[in-house]
Amino acid sequence: MKQSTLSSTGLVLIGALTVACSARDEANDHESSHQPYDAISGSETSPAIDWIEITHGSFTFGSDPDYPCRGGDEKQVPVTLTRSFVIAATEVTQAQWEALVLPNPSKNVGADKPVTFINFYEALVWCNKLSLLEGLETCYDLSTCRNEVGTGCGPDDPWEEEGCWDESRVFTCSGEIHKFADWYACPGYRLPTTAEWEYAAKANVTETRTYGGDLIGEQIGHCSEQPSLNDIAWYCFNSGDELHPVAQKLPNPWGLYDTLGNVVEWEDYFSDGQPLDYQNPDESMIDPIGPLSGEEKGHRGGMFGDTGCIVNPTWGIGFYPHGRLYLAGFRPVRTIFE
Repeated sequence: MKQSTLSSTGLVLIGALTVACSARDEANDHESSHQPYDAISGSETSPAIDWIEITHGSFTFGSDPDYPCRGGDEKQVPVTLTRSFVIAATEVTQAQWEALVLPNPSKNVGADKPVTFINFYEALVWCNKLSLLEGLETCYDLSTCRNEVGTGCGPDDPWEEEGCWDESRVFTCSGEIHKFADWYACPGYRLPTTAEWEYAAKANVTETRTYGGDLIGEQIGHCSEQPSLNDIAWYCFNSGDELHPVAQKLPNPWGLYDTLGNVVEWEDYFSDGQPLDYQNPDESMIDPIGPLSGEEKGHRGGMFGDTGCIVNPTWGIGFYPHGRLYLAGFRPVRTIFE
């Protein structure tokens, strides 16, 4: 990811009284800014989402160490998920995003295209709103959040067309945002853990690298055809270097579209280089969460401009959770309590 140091405009204050008033106004603004994200206005409508039920089970997290396009911190770990869950059949579309009365920041506009140019925290706002709309307890405490959803990028940002990440301007939160120590125990909508995302994306396909077949090793950054991806994913060779509507390619065996390609998907996982089994290396894991702190949250699945060999169920990359990116969307989940 490209990184840039972005400067914020300083506010010139005159006199002690002005300083005091400004501090008071800033505090009031902060208090009011997060209120819309802890409640619903009554104007929200239920987004039409096809929910796919994923039955709990065991699988091998990560990929074969001999695979040529393997992520630097990939590691095979036996994982068991004890709770079933539902997951959206597609990435959240712009129409589904707007149904919850949130501004659409996407650059490539289209009701059936994934919502993009959103950061990790903005995805949590949508999840909380859907939980409230359906009378479910929310998963995230957004009381520390500041700035407005969908704002913070401007013409003075060097990479404004691709993203922005100035914490003084973008929507961002601080401190512990999870209401449940066991993230799987939340009854509302949330982002998937890295184990849930990979389990759903793999869909019990173990014989080949993707559900379309095996991938050919190639140099990352180079674009060549991957025949096994052509019918299941938008990637550098077939996308025309642009975003596409959801569900235009074949779904995986469990009915999920675009887990590979089109846009990367935010997951709730600190992806700062520590493996999933960082606490107890080389041991099997049950309902893992991963590291509890870090600077980056994970992206999964590859995107429309990526080299084909990294468009697979185990490749991941991280970015600042407050970073708004043109290539990032999300796919929500909800635990099934039996």
